[in-house]
Amino acid sequence: MRISLILSLLVFVSAVAFCRGSSGGTSRGNADDLDLLIAEALDHNQEVRAALYQMRVLDARAVQAGALADPELTYMREQMPGFRWNEALMQKFELMQMIPFPSKLSARRQVADYTAEHAHHDHLERVNDVIARLKNAYVELWYIQHAITLNEESERLLLQFSQIARTKFSVGTAPQQDVLKALVELERLQNQLITLRQQEGVTKSMMMALLNREPGDTLGTAVLPESVSFSAHPDTLITLAMQYRPMLLHDSLGVEEGKAMLTLARREYFPDFTIGVQYVTEPTGMFRGWSVSAGISIPFAPWTLGKASARVEEADATVERAHAAYHASRDMIVATVREMYLRASSQCRQLTSYRRSILPQAEQSLQASLTAYQNGSVDILMLIDAYRTLVELRMESLMTRMQFEQSVAELEKAVGLTGVATMK
Repeated sequence: MRISLILSLLVFVSAVAFCRGSSGGTSRGNADDLDLLIAEALDHNQEVRAALYQMRVLDARAVQAGALADPELTYMREQMPGFRWNEALMQKFELMQMIPFPSKLSARRQVADYTAEHAHHDHLERVNDVIARLKNAYVELWYIQHAITLNEESERLLLQFSQIARTKFSVGTAPQQDVLKALVELERLQNQLITLRQQEGVTKSMMMALLNREPGDTLGTAVLPESVSFSAHPDTLITLAMQYRPMLLHDSLGVEEGKAMLTLARREYFPDFTIGVQYVTEPTGMFRGWSVSAGISIPFAPWTLGKASARVEEADATVERAHAAYHASRDMIVATVREMYLRASSQCRQLTSYRRSILPQAEQSLQASLTAYQNGSVDILMLIDAYRTLVELRMESLMTRMQFEQSVAELEKAVGLTGVATMK
């Protein structure tokens, strides 16, 4: 009677573990919604905040680039005998302003605007990266928590099986080897549980860092949707990546920034102007009056012309480098999108196979072993082996689900958009 009860419990626990794996939830702790965690990370993650402040820094710097240089106000006392201040013959107040050649300021502002726009894309890329890392950690936590649940249920059953083996050994219907094997299996599960607990703590610590939570805070249970769907097309994903991936937009903007720098470098051949106004007095005389001064830079002087030419060569090389960087980024993103698409689609098919055939057949094998045990044709260790096979397949199914969700997260990162798994 007791053996029948335990074996019935075995089938029940296997079914519960299977259903939990399909629904994506566990009963341990409160559930943490992934969308809420993402919103929290975008509000509090320090990497995102640093990129945001860098964006503000460069926005403010762009305004400065288009402004005139600060004027210079000077005061002079001239013709002082023996540095005697009160005996100076001349006193001057002069206001000087440097005025760049027309269109230089607009070119500088354009370059600064491109640099600031780079910071906007860097911020979006950082957001993209943090979301992907948080999703990967969240899915890993989901897998570990399910593995812990299955391990704990297996441990409880093995305790019962160990007691059954001892009882049968005491009455001479089972060898001592059955008892020892049950104990070894129990110790193995306990070691696995220690490792899983350690992995759960590490994963939660990683998520806490991404969320910038206080050390005293905690995380609950990770939950994934019950259904798995993947209907994306690689050509659509690549087209979207060309439009939305922040890193690619950053590199394409680098080409335009290089062109603006080349335009500015060419305009450095043109001179700048200096205009000054002086107010002159004679402390020991009666003269009061104004004077005006003007100056012009000579960037095309023979001894400075090489500097301007080098600036043009540098800007020209910058444009070519930006072109190469853009094409390299585009090729890398296309390759990443295709790789993640192939992984996700393959893993989705594997999950379908687990759900439709592999796990049901493993359950049937367990039921057959249960029937054979009840008929006395196999020993209890054969039943344990059948259950271990089901548990291992269940773990493989959970691992495949985790890898699928992580592949989708990496695919979303490569494209620069969420929800791409169901785009056609």
